[in-house]
Amino acid sequence: MKNCFFKILIFVLGLSLALCGTALAKKTYKIKLGHTGAPTHHYQDICLQFAKAVAEKTNGGVEISVFPANQLGKQLESVEGCMYGTQDMVLASDTVLSNWVPDMGILNLPFLFNDMWEVRTVLDGPVGDKLGKQLEPLGAVVIGWWDNGMRHITNSRGPIKTPEDLKGLKIRVPEGEVFVDTFKALNAGPTVISFGELYSALQLGIVDGQENPPAHILTQKFYEVQTYVSRTGHIHLSSPLVMSKSLLDSMPEAYQKVILDTAREMGPIHTKMVEDLEKQQWIDVAKNGMEVLDVEKKPFQDAVRPVIEKYKKKLNGQIIDEIIETLKK
Repeated sequence: MKNCFFKILIFVLGLSLALCGTALAKKTYKIKLGHTGAPTHHYQDICLQFAKAVAEKTNGGVEISVFPANQLGKQLESVEGCMYGTQDMVLASDTVLSNWVPDMGILNLPFLFNDMWEVRTVLDGPVGDKLGKQLEPLGAVVIGWWDNGMRHITNSRGPIKTPEDLKGLKIRVPEGEVFVDTFKALNAGPTVISFGELYSALQLGIVDGQENPPAHILTQKFYEVQTYVSRTGHIHLSSPLVMSKSLLDSMPEAYQKVILDTAREMGPIHTKMVEDLEKQQWIDVAKNGMEVLDVEKKPFQDAVRPVIEKYKKKLNGQIIDEIIETLKK
């Protein structure tokens, strides 16, 4: 009788474990991914591509829903949310991350990079790994380095062809000390304003200008309140894809690998997307009434050289030198 009882008990326990295992195997992880771009911005396109690829590779085990236009909160709040585990994932910016990891500001040093592919070379190598790992003790993980493009100056005051033309210009800059120091070196008046409030600030004359890639000029309709754009390419802003570490660690290893590998694979895809889009975007910027100016970069580079020297001492000078050496190869 006892043997019969134990056999039944073992059978029931085995069945329960099997059912639990099946339930776990079928568990779907639903992730919310937020970004600051408009629904028509390339951020939305790359995020949707990422979500689709992850869903396919996990057979629907990971579902990523994309929320544009700061619907889940502004970048600063969203990054903090990922650290605390109250937000899943956000496409942020390196300058926002520099609030917690100062060395991220290295990537925003003026004229450090000539184009987006130089940035890609650096971030897909040891430097990108070193910078990303500095965020992990704070509870978030950089799972991929995506792109935003080179930044250019727009304004409503007059054409900017030389550094002297920037004197006294009230210009909006994002959070990040490097941006403030760069425009101070150019004798402009930098003012930190959140991206979501930028259009109103331009419209009301709180600032005269701003600096961003052409995608934002178009999707945010800055051409309605700005007249001139100077293609300075003075700073590159990377778009690190940030995820809650606690969420990532809680997932099966197979799912973690898919997310990490796919996020990294999307990096060069995004850079090529931005490069291709910008060819038409500059045409559209002009069609929308803005005067597009090309500038001689050397005078601008000379004016901001002290900024790079300052940050070699203030931040990790070895990483700065490593970037410079990497780009020489």
